[in-house]
Amino acid sequence: MYDLFNTLYKAQTEIQLHQAIELNIDFQNQDNWHPLGNMESNYSVVENQQSSPIAALVEKLTNSIDAILMKKAYECDINPKSISAPQSMNEAVELFFKDTCKNWNLTSFAKEQSKDIQIIADGPKRDTSLIIYDNGEGQNPEDFETTFLSLMKGNKNDIQFVQGK
Repeated sequence: MYDLFNTLYKAQTEIQLHQAIELNIDFQNQDNWHPLGNMESNYSVVENQQSSPIAALVEKLTNSIDAILMKKAYECDINPKSISAPQSMNEAVELFFKDTCKNWNLTSFAKEQSKDIQIIADGPKRDTSLIIYDNGEGQNPEDFETTFLSLMKGNKNDIQFVQGK
């Protein structure tokens, strides 16, 4: 699985990505495929995602910010859905970054903070791919179907301090 991830990650263009998929036997096995959300009629959900590339990029960055805040909550032993969790993004920033938020305008702090969320452009000119990286809460592989692939579940609805709900 690690080799497959590396192959997909290193594909710099859409053509290279398609070639990697075509060469992988696991992608050809129909038993490995399930409809998104386990719903056959999910076209409207998929199509209802961001239609603008700029809005799609902003959504990915918003998800990265949410992941950083969630990680901070877990590091403080706070259940993000509990009543003791911050009730707004401002409260979360004040709680989780109380020692550093005064320094956000300083170049040295901004440089250090930028390590947690990155946009990496890769590939040839005019066929560039973007990689969005964050050092947030992460995803367990066994939870993939109920987190990353769960567009209709509202996983963040009960978490008051994130934007993506």
